[in-house]
Amino acid sequence: MSKLRRLCASHSVALLGPAFFLSLPATAQDKKAPIRAQKILLENDRMRATESVFKPGEVNPMEARGHRVTRVLKGSTTIERSHSNGKTEKIEWKEGGVYYSPADTASAKNIGKSEVTIYTVTMKEKK
Repeated sequence: MSKLRRLCASHSVALLGPAFFLSLPATAQDKKAPIRAQKILLENDRMRATESVFKPGEVNPMEARGHRVTRVLKGSTTIERSHSNGKTEKIEWKEGGVYYSPADTASAKNIGKSEVTIYTVTMKEKK
């Protein structure tokens, strides 16, 4: 094999490498919705009280949750709650409103345009 042919062959592989990786699906680069951060104010064996800012686009992951009461301290928005059985519901959260959620496995996403500051008390199962 001539030097020119070997040089071309080695460079085409080197050039093909980045092109190949750029053409792969972007699964590792896909961004997931940010998860809402919670500040735990009080927690014991019976309940947990949290305060957080729920920004547009943020989510709570799908997980088992106890009975809970949420009070919207500041702002108003629309929340989409998704249940483990596939059912979804939209809830309008208004500033000053108090909302009850039964124990279930669900996630929530702020699909509105505003952030809200919320205070939530979640009951834990008796051990």
